[in-house]
Amino acid sequence: MKQILVAVDEHPHAEEIVECAVRLATEISAKILLIFVVEERHVPENYRDEHGDELPEHFYADVFQRTVSPFLKYITKAGVKVEGITGVGDPVKEILKTAKARNVSYIVVGTRGLRYWGRLRAINSVSRNVIEKSVIPVVAVP
Repeated sequence: MKQILVAVDEHPHAEEIVECAVRLATEISAKILLIFVVEERHVPENYRDEHGDELPEHFYADVFQRTVSPFLKYITKAGVKVEGITGVGDPVKEILKTAKARNVSYIVVGTRGLRYWGRLRAINSVSRNVIEKSVIPVVAVP
């Protein structure tokens, strides 16, 4: 079965990315692998304990569940097989590593802000780096 790796984050644009991925998965009879990567350096103040930088054991699972759970339900309701994948670290590396390891047919990412002057500001954006570094076809959702 074909697989599509769909990268989402906490931005509202993620809804459009998932909708596009569902249409693509339906067209090519593919399973969606929905990946959400939490950067290690991104530790919100409200998750820090009395020791400073230590996180509760459930931190990454909580962030994943809060962000991805509605998308998993939407994809399942659309009749597409789906698997949620969480990653911790550099999003570009995690997305590309997972795509290769899972032998996906496509990677779907969002490209908000990558037009006009936004391209200059997006030198280090996750989507731009995935697009430029991937050997797997990337579908960019504007």
